[in-house]
Amino acid sequence: MTRRVVLAGAGGYGRSYLREIAELERAGLVELAGVCEIAELDEEARRLIGNRPVAADLPALLAATRPDLGVVATPIHTHAELAAAVLDAGAHLMLEKPPGPLLSSWHALRKAVADRGLACQIGFQSLGSAAVTRLAAAVRDGELGSVRGIGVSGAWSRTDEYYRRAPWAGRRVLDGHPVVDGALTNPFAHAVATALAVDGSTGVDDVVSCEVELWRCRDIEADDTSCLRLRTARGTTVVVAVTLCAERESEPVLVVHGSRGRAELVYTEDLLTMDGHTRRYERVSPLRNLLAHLDDPSVGLQSDVDSTGGFMRVLEAVRTAPEPSRVPDAYLRREGERVVLPGVEALVTQAAERLATFRELR
Repeated sequence: MTRRVVLAGAGGYGRSYLREIAELERAGLVELAGVCEIAELDEEARRLIGNRPVAADLPALLAATRPDLGVVATPIHTHAELAAAVLDAGAHLMLEKPPGPLLSSWHALRKAVADRGLACQIGFQSLGSAAVTRLAAAVRDGELGSVRGIGVSGAWSRTDEYYRRAPWAGRRVLDGHPVVDGALTNPFAHAVATALAVDGSTGVDDVVSCEVELWRCRDIEADDTSCLRLRTARGTTVVVAVTLCAERESEPVLVVHGSRGRAELVYTEDLLTMDGHTRRYERVSPLRNLLAHLDDPSVGLQSDVDSTGGFMRVLEAVRTAPEPSRVPDAYLRREGERVVLPGVEALVTQAAERLATFRELR
């Protein structure tokens, strides 16, 4: 079945959805009905959109096009309003992560989806990896023995342009609206969501405690170097330690510490190492999975609204935490467009290995 799709957000990460919709359209799976965008379109966007309508008013565009599916890939603080517009129009929803900046808005989204009987997928791309499914099964079935904990380390670097790209970048609040654009809740949101999925603790009541340690190396509001330690209802300790100020970048690594074995998952590359063997797994995108689910409801959604509740508990803990502490300039180094915290790569790795916070490692 060919489904009519409206896309909200054709720039930023929304561009990847626009490109994917073009691929799916060529395959006869979807038809792009229109695009909601407030910024001027560049040449690529104009070419991909063609003669389809472009409007700044999403409800009006939805009323005019009557799509089967709405894709929302806009700034975090707009997610709740635009997601509601899609659902109110009677369309299924593909909502980019995170679901929103407030736990209360997540509850409202959950209720709206259930009340309308519509499908809603949240765009946690890593959860479409068969590597995550395989590791979650190994944890569930006891292949690694008793799980002492799950640690994730991430060391990326972002330039000044990353924080200049949009008014909301690196902000906790914008014009009175929560944004929560920190390392844990946006670029490394997949680290948190993947760890919870591996533990089988994705529900809103599955996170029973959460402590966060937020730092910033830059003159921004949000965190860029952070550590999270939570405990799940299963009794698992999960530590996520990340930075956007690495001297040497590396892909995030999730480690399961088991009494009978250890597993390492590079979730950005679908690489899983267990029992000394490394294998690369396949991945299905959230949008393709949603379309498959709509065609056949027996195909489960990778990341429905309910299964993002645990992540939203973490986001709420970050949002309500004290403002990030500023790392003293004496510990930092400026390298062109980058701010570097020397030695931070070893720090995040140790936190994930020892299931410790940054302060405990000092």
